Amino acid sequence: MKQGDMRERLGKWDVSLFLLIVIFFVHPAFSAEKIGTRVIVRVVARDAQVIGSGVGGALIRIKNLETGEILAEGKQEGGTGSAERIMVQPRRRGESVYGTSGSAYFEAKIPLGQPTRVEIDAEAPLGYPQAIQRGSKTLTLIPGKDVLGEGIIIELNGLIVNILSPSPKENLKGGEAVLVRAEVRML
Repeated sequence: MKQGDMRERLGKWDVSLFLLIVIFFVHPAFSAEKIGTRVIVRVVARDAQVIGSGVGGALIRIKNLETGEILAEGKQEGGTGSAERIMVQPRRRGESVYGTSGSAYFEAKIPLGQPTRVEIDAEAPLGYPQAIQRGSKTLTLIPGKDVLGEGIIIELNGLIVNILSPSPKENLKGGEAVLVRAEVRML
């Protein structure tokens, strides 16, 4: 191959490489710019309502699974949702059940530059440390694709149990019968 032909071929290759680099860095799909992505999370009690402020709410933490970085963290606050809609009415696919007016939720705006696998951790009820339950969900968030409305639902199992008597300060004697009174309710 002649030297002139070689320069011509390299010249064409340089232009192709240049165009590829420009497309990669300028095209929005390959942009390094991060896009704010809104996410709603709702923590609910199994077969019951949304965990609301009345029991202390829920702590939510959204973590990047690849890096371990905490992307968002906060408290779910608000009401327990519509008891009629959640616990009585039949449900249709795609219908909002928990996302009613005044219903507790946590919302975050997370800057994402690429699809990101996250783990969403929840613990509740914060007002009753002896009854705290934990749950999590793993999913992929897409930049600019908000998760709103009903949101991401994390369901927790368990009950809130408060011992009314005997009091923790009472001295109990071995071998004697003890009457235990407790208040038990859903999370």
